[in-house]
Amino acid sequence: MMEEQKNKVESSLSERLLKERLDNQPVYTISEDSLQTLLNMVQEGLTEFPEELLQKVSIQDLLNTLKKAHGVYLNTKLPEIEQSIYNLYSKQTNSDNVLLMLCGFFISYQKKLVAHIQYEEVFLFPYIQSLLEFQKTGKEIDRTRFGNFTLKQFFENHSNLEEDLNEVRRKIDEHIQRQKTPFAFRIFMTQLEHFEKDLAVHAVLEDEVLLPRLVDLELHLLG
Repeated sequence: MMEEQKNKVESSLSERLLKERLDNQPVYTISEDSLQTLLNMVQEGLTEFPEELLQKVSIQDLLNTLKKAHGVYLNTKLPEIEQSIYNLYSKQTNSDNVLLMLCGFFISYQKKLVAHIQYEEVFLFPYIQSLLEFQKTGKEIDRTRFGNFTLKQFFENHSNLEEDLNEVRRKIDEHIQRQKTPFAFRIFMTQLEHFEKDLAVHAVLEDEVLLPRLVDLELHLLG
């Protein structure tokens, strides 16, 4: 009898613990699951995706992912690279002048990247939100703010900053192939390589997935 009661208690406890574990697990929507699948494919180097998969990913989730990436770039990735450059400058010797000049290539690129991100955060993304709001509620887009801007024009003139970073890194590689580089500089180069990969994923999501869908939506809604 005692053994039977003990088994019931243990069974009840196990069920309760399982329920609590399941209740505490995050609940993912179809869009979020599909977005994760899409991210995995992009990280594997793919640039073409099944239409059925793309349609399961909401534009809002894509937009939120890109916004989050911008925050990571501005608040984490770029400051880390800046710290590496500072470390190089703080240990500067005459023989390091070439390395410091090469770091300058990145600093110049960084200014372009930050300006690009700020433009998207201040103008492009709010326009996209206005377009989504117009689709949802019929609220007109504020043309006093956005003028005659269209996503089609933006898409056609959109620069590939990840390609620019690849060019910066390639130039640096060419200059240092025969030089003995300090450890701090090798850290800097590793950071650039990882950042370039991050930007490549970001670019595919924006240029190959989000913007084409939005251009079609804009044409459908606004003609």
